[in-house]
Amino acid sequence: MKEIDFYKLPRAIQDGVIEAFRGRFAPAPIVSRHGTRRTIVAWLAVSAASGLLLAALCAAGFGDVNSPLARHPTAAAAAYVLLAAITAIGVLQALAYNAALVSLPFAPGLFVFPANLIDARDHRLRVFPLAELSRVSANRRGAVVLTFGGTRHAFPLEDPSRSGDVVREIEAAWSRMKARPDPAELRRLDPFEPPAIESPFASTIPLSREVPGWQSHGWLLAAAVGAVLGLGLFVLRDRMSDARMYAAARARDDVAAYRSYITRSRGYGQVVSQVLLPRAELRLAVAKGSVEAIDDFIRAYPRTGIEAEVAAARRAALTAELERAREAGTLAALLAFAERYPKHDLDKAFNDARHALYARALDRYKGEAPEGSEQNADFVRRLLAYAERVGPRSTPQGLRGPAVQVRFRRLPSQDLKRADELVMKSPMFRGVTSLPTRYVDATRLDPQEERTASALAERLARGFEPELVTFEPGPPFEGSAEAQPAVTSPSLVVSYRVESSGIAYGSKKPQIIVMGLKFFFDTELMLPGDAEPLRTSHTIARRIPAGLIQQKAASSPPGTLEAILYEGMMREAFIDLEERYLSTWFRERDEPR
Repeated sequence: MKEIDFYKLPRAIQDGVIEAFRGRFAPAPIVSRHGTRRTIVAWLAVSAASGLLLAALCAAGFGDVNSPLARHPTAAAAAYVLLAAITAIGVLQALAYNAALVSLPFAPGLFVFPANLIDARDHRLRVFPLAELSRVSANRRGAVVLTFGGTRHAFPLEDPSRSGDVVREIEAAWSRMKARPDPAELRRLDPFEPPAIESPFASTIPLSREVPGWQSHGWLLAAAVGAVLGLGLFVLRDRMSDARMYAAARARDDVAAYRSYITRSRGYGQVVSQVLLPRAELRLAVAKGSVEAIDDFIRAYPRTGIEAEVAAARRAALTAELERAREAGTLAALLAFAERYPKHDLDKAFNDARHALYARALDRYKGEAPEGSEQNADFVRRLLAYAERVGPRSTPQGLRGPAVQVRFRRLPSQDLKRADELVMKSPMFRGVTSLPTRYVDATRLDPQEERTASALAERLARGFEPELVTFEPGPPFEGSAEAQPAVTSPSLVVSYRVESSGIAYGSKKPQIIVMGLKFFFDTELMLPGDAEPLRTSHTIARRIPAGLIQQKAASSPPGTLEAILYEGMMREAFIDLEERYLSTWFRERDEPR
């Protein structure tokens, strides 16, 4: 087999071949079959396959936020360009081949001449000499089949019954070609043999094929189309995939979706990372219902595009926490809130809630105060205002408000020594054991002051929450009767002196003389810097408990009975003071005498 380019043949031979194909002049084809090669289909198949691969590449991971191919790597652009170029070259080659067939000066097909079989399905003519024929036969359908080595060519006949005649004719030609015919005979058998005489009127210019520019540079054009189409498709596909992932993330609107989007894509990365993801995280933090959750969010997202929403969420969480602390109804709960959230920015609401506790304490006291105690209520108002201003202190027992110290100031007696003189003139006088001043001293007064200070502090404290105001016994207050007490902390100063009542009780058996006592108590409840202390005065005279004289007389050594009597009068006087003072504060006394 040899291949001959039709357009490179001399013009005379070209004309002879064309006429031979048409069967107008000898040699005429013994049998022929019109048709073309499957080149167009092959190129279109290549183009279609490449296009399908390109479509599959575009579809791989498209819009799937869980796929690593959701966004194709930059290196994949080369695959896009290559597949697009192959798709383009397939189409261009099919068009070029079709254009070449249309421009042929003969109808394409296969022709069997007495000298050879010519495959003229395009301008490249494939020539199979009959001398090289391996076999000729007719198949079941009546088509004549010529075999040249491994190549077979079938020629269907319009009248299958003629297949035998055609086979015999080809076999005769085959035998003739094997006998090597002379040139004159060969011109009658082979279309490619030049004519013996050329017409002087025939053109000597060979027929040629005009190839358009797009066919001449088809591969370059395909490469350019592939680069433009491939790169454009690569960019467009990634943008569309990104848009689909973004839409899917927006539809789900949760943290996982937005995190997956950021991992796979970046087209809407800024709005997702700065707005949508923080907003989804903020919703989860708000759902936890705690300020700590919001603060954890702020630490995780120090800079976002939703600062106003974050601030509003934190303020709402703080407001809820403050409301829970307020509902607890204790100052400890409010201060714990302030300690946990020092930058709560709810100063007015916090101060209002704190003040409400002190206002409630004032209302509570007014509910327990006896009638006519308006001065006490006014002082309690100022005391609570002072306590609110100073604030509580932390102690092992918890929060404790400012302490009001109950302090006694013992003033010197004015006429108790005169009572000694009167006793000494009595016939029942029996020495120093009868002197009143012997028993009215610090040894016996100190315990009474301490007990009364504790009792007053304990009872007054019941009227107030300890975290607001406390009461406690304080040290004795030093100072003369003329000196006005000055304090640096809230104090209840009880100033008193003990005098003789002027009434004496004497007995011969047992021999004893006892002078009655009279107590002058002045109380001043004071606040530092407050010029209006709450004052009360109580004069308490105690009768001599004569009944004890007979009960204790038999077994009492000298001075013992006198000590019992004087201590009894002092104890009763201090208890009486306690009852009288507390009666100005509270409606009824619940302390047993």
